[in-house]
Amino acid sequence: MSRLASTSEMAPGGMDRRIERRWRPAPAVLWAGGLAILACAGLLAWGVSPKAGTVDVDAATLSFGEVVRAPYLDYAPLRAEVAPAQTTFIAAETSGRVEAALAADGDLVAAGQELARLSNPQLSLEVTAREADIAARLSENTGRLMGLKGAEESREQALADTAHALSRARQDLDRRQILLAKAMLSPSAVQPYLEDVDYQKERLATLRAAQRSDTAFYAEQRAQAARSAQDLRRSLAETRAGRSALVVRAPAAGRLTAFDLKPGQAVRMGDPLGQVDAEGAYKLRAKLDEYYLPRLSAGQSAQATVRDHAVSARVTKVFPQVSDGRATLELAFDGAAPGGLRRGETIDLRLSLGRPQAAIIAPSGAWLNDTGGAWAFVLSADGGRAERRAIVLGRRNPEQAEVLGGLRPGERIVTAGVQDLAKAKFLRIRSKG
Repeated sequence: MSRLASTSEMAPGGMDRRIERRWRPAPAVLWAGGLAILACAGLLAWGVSPKAGTVDVDAATLSFGEVVRAPYLDYAPLRAEVAPAQTTFIAAETSGRVEAALAADGDLVAAGQELARLSNPQLSLEVTAREADIAARLSENTGRLMGLKGAEESREQALADTAHALSRARQDLDRRQILLAKAMLSPSAVQPYLEDVDYQKERLATLRAAQRSDTAFYAEQRAQAARSAQDLRRSLAETRAGRSALVVRAPAAGRLTAFDLKPGQAVRMGDPLGQVDAEGAYKLRAKLDEYYLPRLSAGQSAQATVRDHAVSARVTKVFPQVSDGRATLELAFDGAAPGGLRRGETIDLRLSLGRPQAAIIAPSGAWLNDTGGAWAFVLSADGGRAERRAIVLGRRNPEQAEVLGGLRPGERIVTAGVQDLAKAKFLRIRSKG
């Protein structure tokens, strides 16, 4: 049945004309249609509007990097200072006033070379008096040794004379006994010769007994006199060294540094006067965060580029002390040191802590400091959006960060420019073009 109503109307000329009336929707239908249109518009607006926490960012302010599977290079960056391989310090051996400076800071010096002369009149007088006293005691000791020698010679001479006298007495007795046997002499005439032989025997025995006891005595006296003479000569050498201490000499060959003596300058015993650095031989001294201390050991290798040349070095010493949260270590060059090095120059090295190992690697960048390595903005496939995602990182070096969770190889992340986006959850990346 048609919903249109028909009516008749008289047309000009007396004929009736049929008029059709249009259908009008009911009010309820109108309300339903309006609500449907509003719902569609809302859905469309929700689909195109940004999510909560979304921030618009210019692509030119960001840097990007790709997460890859690659070997992790386990190393620590080092900034080492060039130092002489050997340094010998110069200290004042006595007090005095600088009379003349014979070398200047930076000079190449030979071992024993005079660097400065000091003056100390009181020391000179004391040394002279001491030398005279020691010389007198040495003379007395020498006289004592001569006396011991004379006494020994006298004892030897007396022993020889007695032995000779005994021999002559025996000869005389033998001749008299021959005459006595031929009845040419009486026994009373032979008796004095017999007594003389007995006397010389007793005297020789006494002298020999005394010689045995005197030998040990004389030996001890000679040894004591020799020790005394040695001590006196040592004292004399030390006394004379007191005068020679007024001359400052280079303790070793090398480059003279930190040497700035001026004529008239007062110097006290023990004052540091400078140092001599070995020329052409260098070592490296570096500081590293104490975090690495358990992983440091002598023999570890390090690489660097010095004046466009690759060089290598090895750790020779790790100091156990930690100062201001940093450990100190020393390194030596493998082979000859690079040419042109200067004391105090700095060199950047890579200290190997272990062998490379396969891992999921994210590029290093400012984002590690900005996020603390706890999250990252991960780009969408088209690069127009980025979503904040929690991640877990392991080891790090200046170029790489080991990913333990939250990122997959092939994904791209924002590596710089997020310092002001800590509260953002999503990024809408726009290009100026």
